[in-house]
Amino acid sequence: MSENIEDLKSLINKYEQDGPAKLFYALNRKAWEMAEMLNSINLKSIKLDDPKDKTFERLRFIINDSASVVTAVKALGDTAGITNDEDKDTKNKKYQITTPESISNVLSDK
Repeated sequence: MSENIEDLKSLINKYEQDGPAKLFYALNRKAWEMAEMLNSINLKSIKLDDPKDKTFERLRFIINDSASVVTAVKALGDTAGITNDEDKDTKNKKYQITTPESISNVLSDK
């Protein structure tokens, strides 16, 4: 393991960021991409009589799973207190990891 101090600080910083907020924005983007993809397909152009064409089955899969994606996005948004400012929401350090160094830093500031 040849990680340097900066790599380790970066790793710790990720754990201090708001993971649920980051997941909210990722899932929200995926929901948007699903909608864009569905809107780009004309159902009249699907060859239903071709047994090798799986387009319709794949569309049904996406449509069926869309409700669970939307439910997850809404629940994460409510739970994570999303403000619609992605940078602010994901960089929020509400999960501070307590280490001997962090305690020392707090005490030395007093």
